[in-house]
Amino acid sequence: MAIRLGVMVGLLFSVAAMAEFTFEDRDGSLTLLENGKPVYSYRYEMVAPPQGVPAHFSRSCYIHPLYDLNGNVITQDFPIDHFHHRGVFWAWPECKAGERPMDVWALGNVRQRHEEWLARETGTDRAVMAVRNRWAFDADPEKAVVREEVRITAFPSGETGRPLDFDIRLTNVSGDSVTFLGAKNKGYGGFCFRPDAKNKPFVFTTAKGVCPEDALQFDTPWADVSWAKEGGAGVAIFEHPSNPGYPFPGWIFRHYAFLGASWPHEQEHVLKPGESFQLRYRLYIHAGDAEKGEVERSFRDYTATVER
Repeated sequence: MAIRLGVMVGLLFSVAAMAEFTFEDRDGSLTLLENGKPVYSYRYEMVAPPQGVPAHFSRSCYIHPLYDLNGNVITQDFPIDHFHHRGVFWAWPECKAGERPMDVWALGNVRQRHEEWLARETGTDRAVMAVRNRWAFDADPEKAVVREEVRITAFPSGETGRPLDFDIRLTNVSGDSVTFLGAKNKGYGGFCFRPDAKNKPFVFTTAKGVCPEDALQFDTPWADVSWAKEGGAGVAIFEHPSNPGYPFPGWIFRHYAFLGASWPHEQEHVLKPGESFQLRYRLYIHAGDAEKGEVERSFRDYTATVER
């Protein structure tokens, strides 16, 4: 009888620990909830800038808000210091289609636009959102130059953190070569996280320890930014071992409020018509600082199990 009771208690605990993921589609945003608490909102319709921000900073196809384990918003959109920063996003400043500049980073003449949903699936062990978007010049918004397919997989939160996996594939669908390049002498461009500046001061932690200064390049396969406000929280970016040049050292740490996995940094990457590349990252949202959030252990677990 004691054994049967123990099994029943174990089963009840397992059921209680399962996540109930649901999606809510409202006002141009798809919001994922875990047991009724928000995880992220993916902005698939064009978001108009707030009053005082130039109209050309309108954008779509990014995550904001992103929430910590307690339901606090931890990203910032249209920050006053960098209007083009937008929650969790992927963009490059020095792109070209042929010889035509294509700045999807600062949204000068081109932007990402939603095309279609590829998946919106929920279960007790994960939730998957997949989408196809196009990069198109403002002068011809229906004509795709680059097509991106993005897959975001959310896993249940544990005591220390919640993983979000990003799979991003970019394909040149134009008749010209397309060049990807980070900002000159800075390398900006790639997979980016803009934390809310109200949570300053920030602590940046890497596989080599804390990095107290700003950095425009750093040799580490993962990096974390954390803060003590609102009870303390942080976000780490893990490079996937299949990414080009892994572990790629093009990290950006800015204490004003920016963490980026910058690829290809200051090295041109050229796609001929029809060619593509794939980037994969894990975003790990955790409680406390990198030590309390067990970021290093979580990275080891991630790289030990991923498919290369």
